[in-house]
Amino acid sequence: MRGAIDALATIEMDEVVRCVCTLPEGNFAAGFDSGTLHIYGSDGVVIRTTALDSRVVGLASLRGVLVAGTSTGGVQAFQDEPLWDRPLESGCEVVTASSLHTVVADGTGQLISLADDGSEVAQAEFGHVTSLTCSPEGVFAAALEDGRLLLLGPALEVLHDSPAAEDDVETISCMAFRHDGVLLVARNSLGMTVDDRPENRLECWHPENGLLNTSELPSRATVLRPTESGTIVGCFDGSLLSLDIGDSDPRLIARLDYQVSQIIQWGDDILVASWFDVFRITTMGEVVWHFEHIGVVEHIIPLAGRVALMGDDRKGKTPPPLVIIDPDSPPRYDDMPVEVENPSVSEEYSGALSDEEQRQVDMRPNTLEGAESILDTLHEDTELEVGPPAIESDLLEDLSAAARAINLPPVADAGEDRTVDVDEEGKATVLLDGERSYDPDGSIGRWAWEDGRGNVIGDTPQVRVRLSGGVHVFHLTVTDDRGASSKSTITIQVR
Repeated sequence: MRGAIDALATIEMDEVVRCVCTLPEGNFAAGFDSGTLHIYGSDGVVIRTTALDSRVVGLASLRGVLVAGTSTGGVQAFQDEPLWDRPLESGCEVVTASSLHTVVADGTGQLISLADDGSEVAQAEFGHVTSLTCSPEGVFAAALEDGRLLLLGPALEVLHDSPAAEDDVETISCMAFRHDGVLLVARNSLGMTVDDRPENRLECWHPENGLLNTSELPSRATVLRPTESGTIVGCFDGSLLSLDIGDSDPRLIARLDYQVSQIIQWGDDILVASWFDVFRITTMGEVVWHFEHIGVVEHIIPLAGRVALMGDDRKGKTPPPLVIIDPDSPPRYDDMPVEVENPSVSEEYSGALSDEEQRQVDMRPNTLEGAESILDTLHEDTELEVGPPAIESDLLEDLSAAARAINLPPVADAGEDRTVDVDEEGKATVLLDGERSYDPDGSIGRWAWEDGRGNVIGDTPQVRVRLSGGVHVFHLTVTDDRGASSKSTITIQVR
């Protein structure tokens, strides 16, 4: 029997959160598409609000200083009040911070390393960066749109350069540094080439020694959570895996119904977000409790002895609320018998007859003999015909069966239309990303990307294409596990 816990607080939101960052003293920051930046306390109450120039695309913390990147303005730093501002003509796309520097990727493919006062430490151009992460020692890892992996030093010097396979289409879905400085990289191949390379794999990279080992994964990794002994891997198919340092084969902890979107450590256990649910799970796979959120949980934010949950319902007009929970709350079991304490009954209202009432009852005439005579007469004169019972279907059962028979179609999301610039070869590499597609009452079983001429170009959520100048139209069709499908279209202008 799976227990559940209740929320400590539920705070309504004006819009869907896009990025979060933990801060000292149990506080956290959240950025929104409107450019609003909220600082929350551990109770979910807004402490401070700042209006930035455009959409907040990333947040990072540098020794207690909050660094915010916006889509058109650049990077700004705050500590109770604004500290410095670094404008970027092409805007900020990704931002991360180590204990020493902040590294920013702009819209032109530039990486910029900034000191804690906002001054530039180094700058380098590698291409369009899709994600950044860093180690406490100041080593940075950059994933590029073409599947290339870079390990960089504090001055953005290249420590290791691992390009994607030339004979296949590869992507990097997530990265994280272990406590020993080893980088974990989840890499995925489209599988266009038949070879010994796993389509979904976890690579371990050392800043000095390079690639250490590779482990095959059953599905595309969606989140990595380093631990003292190795890492926990959450996958697109709902698999929750454990991989210890030195091992090549992952161990299955649990299999959830939907993809894993977030994992954090909580004592000896882990908190796992999967679709609308958050689970507390032991390392042996036992579910301690679960909590159901109104929206798809995308952020689990550890606070001072509690946790904040934020997400996106992806189909409603009202943003899901910010929810505060205590992971150490004892779970409740709804089907357990409820113990009701019976109040003591006083003699005054005991329900017993008084002596006077009992005497009145005893003085009533005995009508039993007369009643029996009347009943005998009625029995002789009355015939009751009982026919077969009317056959009626159980309304609730019919409604339940009808509800089960209804299959809501999936929602395809090919992304927003984009305009990209050509490179020196006169072409542009574009990642088509349909990962925001979802099925409201099941799971997506099949993906199909088509170009404007109807040619199938991919069967995974993400597909990378090489485009010449002009306008290109692509269609994404998603089919759920019961055969229903929907289509979404994206237009890419290459100039």
